[in-house]
Amino acid sequence: MKTLAVIQARLGSSRLPGKVMEPILDRPMLAWVVARARRAAAVDAVVVATTAEAGDDALAAWCRENDILVHRGSTFDVLDRVYQAARQQGAERVVRLTADCPLIDPLEIDHVCGEMLAREVDFCANRLPPPWTRSYPIGLDTEVVTMAALERAWRE
Repeated sequence: MKTLAVIQARLGSSRLPGKVMEPILDRPMLAWVVARARRAAAVDAVVVATTAEAGDDALAAWCRENDILVHRGSTFDVLDRVYQAARQQGAERVVRLTADCPLIDPLEIDHVCGEMLAREVDFCANRLPPPWTRSYPIGLDTEVVTMAALERAWRE
């Protein structure tokens, strides 16, 4: 079963524009996220899902220059962007990550993927939305969904 990590990334952050390309130890933040996602044993491939906006051209070019798969899609419909990236890559399971979490833990990605398989569920995450309390520190959020469930959410 092909597991694809889809990293949501864009340069148009309202609070800190361009943050995903800001350097951390001489590498863009996004480079750290990609490298750590690739270290997860459960992940077969990694793709950066960014927007088709001209403002994200530099991000897409950086991905191509660094042999990182990139998908460009909707600015406002993030579900569509993630779904189309996963469909394009033939994913059967999708790990959704964000580009502003440079300390994402490959072992935690493996843990969440393992829990999903063990429990035979369509969706598994290490964090639930409010009103539930946070179960993991900010920056370690990991969600895994089957392609069938993602497609259903996209359709409906």
